[in-house]
Amino acid sequence: MHSMRLEYATESIVLIVLLSVSIILAYNQKTKHPGNLSRSSMRVLYSIYVPLIGNFIAILAGSSIVSIIGYTILLLGMNLMILNMFTFAMDYCEFRYRGTLLQRLISLLITLNCLSTIANIFLHHIFTVKLDSISGTSSEKIFRIQSSFGRYINFAVLTVVMLVIVFAFVSKCIRVAHPYQEKYRILLSGFILCIIWETYTVLSNSAYDRSAIGYVFCGFLIYYFSFCYKPIFIKRYLSDSVIENHTDGIIFYDIDVNPIYANDKAYRILQVSDNTPDKCTDRLLDITGGVDINNDFDISSRYKDNEDNYRYININHRLMKDKNGYKIGSFFNIHDSTEEVLRNQERRWRSNHDELTGLYNKSRFIELVNAERYRNPSGKFYMIVSDINDFKFFNEVFGREEADHILVAIAQQITEICHNDTIYCRWNGDLFAAFARDQDVNLDELDKLVRSKASGITRINRQIIIHLGIYAVSGNDITTNSIVDRCLLAIASIKDDYSKRIVVYDDKLRKSRLWEQQITSDLDDAIEKQQIVPYIQPQYNDEGILEGGEMLVRWNHPTEGFLSPARFIPIIERNGMISKVDRYMWESACVILAKWKNTGKKLNLSINISPKDFYFMDIYKELTDLITKYDIQPARLHLEITETSVMNNAQENISTLNRLREYGFTVEMDDFGSGYSSLNMLKDMPIDVLKIDMVFLSKTSNRDKSTIILQSIINMANELQLPQITEGVETRNQLDMLRRMGCKLFQGYYFSKPVPLDEFEALPDKAF
Repeated sequence: MHSMRLEYATESIVLIVLLSVSIILAYNQKTKHPGNLSRSSMRVLYSIYVPLIGNFIAILAGSSIVSIIGYTILLLGMNLMILNMFTFAMDYCEFRYRGTLLQRLISLLITLNCLSTIANIFLHHIFTVKLDSISGTSSEKIFRIQSSFGRYINFAVLTVVMLVIVFAFVSKCIRVAHPYQEKYRILLSGFILCIIWETYTVLSNSAYDRSAIGYVFCGFLIYYFSFCYKPIFIKRYLSDSVIENHTDGIIFYDIDVNPIYANDKAYRILQVSDNTPDKCTDRLLDITGGVDINNDFDISSRYKDNEDNYRYININHRLMKDKNGYKIGSFFNIHDSTEEVLRNQERRWRSNHDELTGLYNKSRFIELVNAERYRNPSGKFYMIVSDINDFKFFNEVFGREEADHILVAIAQQITEICHNDTIYCRWNGDLFAAFARDQDVNLDELDKLVRSKASGITRINRQIIIHLGIYAVSGNDITTNSIVDRCLLAIASIKDDYSKRIVVYDDKLRKSRLWEQQITSDLDDAIEKQQIVPYIQPQYNDEGILEGGEMLVRWNHPTEGFLSPARFIPIIERNGMISKVDRYMWESACVILAKWKNTGKKLNLSINISPKDFYFMDIYKELTDLITKYDIQPARLHLEITETSVMNNAQENISTLNRLREYGFTVEMDDFGSGYSSLNMLKDMPIDVLKIDMVFLSKTSNRDKSTIILQSIINMANELQLPQITEGVETRNQLDMLRRMGCKLFQGYYFSKPVPLDEFEALPDKAF
């Protein structure tokens, strides 16, 4: 082989080897870069083989036919390669081109070019070959390509496609952010150089087509930017941007601890106006009191800023080293934690304090009291709880703003009068609590203080009454919550007593509380075991004939003995359990009436309906079911109600009473004259009998007035055609007076006290 031909052949082999290395490297990395771009990049690299092989065949050709075949493969490979480069460019620049008119047009042009190149074997309209010497010597002959007009058309088509590729990269460079233009600009330059090199090769009429050098160069760029490119400039740009815009202050130092850079945040945090890193360092040393910046460290510091406000910063110092462990510098990271600290302080304050008054809240108060009690278990303390009497009234009548003003004013007074060692809080609502050493509390002075301070609390002309419940604390045998409960129990005992302001919890209150708990826990068992016993007090008419009786409850307690109603009725009325007892007494009355029906007795029984019965049960259903169950006449079962039973929900409760009367029950108004009965309610309430209490006469110093009023009530009832029962008749004189007044039915100790059923049934049918 001649020397020039060998040189060109060697050049082709080197290009093929370089291309092969690129393909192998790209193939090993394509799994890390899935998608269209990876596939189109590989197709470009593979397609470059075709013109390289064609060129290699043409160089080594020993005949014109072989040379023509080599150059044909070269031109076909160029078309294939340019088509793949177009696909790669569209994917690389992220253009949606698949299925578009542009893709179909490019594919058509390349296909026509390829068909024209194949036809050249027969038509010779693109090129021919001619045996010629190299460099004017006759010793070395080659088959030189001779271009025809078709070669320039072929080249023009490929150039158009390359220009489309160039346009795509130019468009991408215009639209992409500046830091990301690097990879597009370099590839753009490669494609432009490839066009220039191809143009030079076509027009130079050189011995061999050396355009393959440009193809391999482009292929290497494609490989590099598709699989290996790490945008150093972008990384540097982004890192600089991150440091400059970091939420923390950053200061860099060189190996000699000279400050070389500080970001804007560092200047703002340290309040340095001169943009010189030295000033930041001086400020840091001033804040920290001097630190050794030859070592890593983490510190937190507090300082006053230019406006004399405290700022809180966390400072981290780190040494920077190279791969071999040699120091190359260091940096400060300064985090301004002022907002976080203040936010946490506020959060802690809110978690421990009442937002309205600023006093400790309940949970923090209990925590501090418990700590004090356990720290001083033998100490003697007072728990003092205050309660505003009828505070709900102030809230509803004068509004939330005035109610809050009262609470804030009380809190202010507490902070002023309490000893420094006293723990105090807003317990909840209008309740305040204080825990004080016994030597710091003078109960007599406290009584005077609470009376005098209460007068200046409101902005309205309305007196505030504050009650204090006090419990003497010693030891840790009961919880703080239980202590406060005992203070509240003490307050409850004077709630309606306006003459008292303070009350100390004592054994009497404790026993009352225990008794209430015992009654509550024993009641269900008492009903089940029939320890609740119905007693009956007889009712006689004005001729002395027995008409019936009132059912009254008694409790034959297994340990406490026979209990009068006063010992348990108020308790079960407060806790709502009165409805259970009433339900039991109603059924007991029905059992008795059923028994009397079978024996021929025609007597009536009155049962009591408590106010809470309307809330806790369907009275109409309960009573009518009992009538049906025991097959008795509803008229024999008289229903005693009080005015307060109806007043709380008058419209609905009156409707219920009307339905009961329509069913056949007799409704009696109980205790008329003993409380605050309203004549207005009397005209609206659906009642059949008026029950007058003789206490109206017994608890008065002006008997003549009371007698006149009583006579008026009886006359009014008769005019309204309301029969009356007068209860509490204890003497013959009272009976005779009431008979003269026109009253027809009587009940009281003159006839009989309440007695068990067997004694009631043994009473005479006629009393006088």
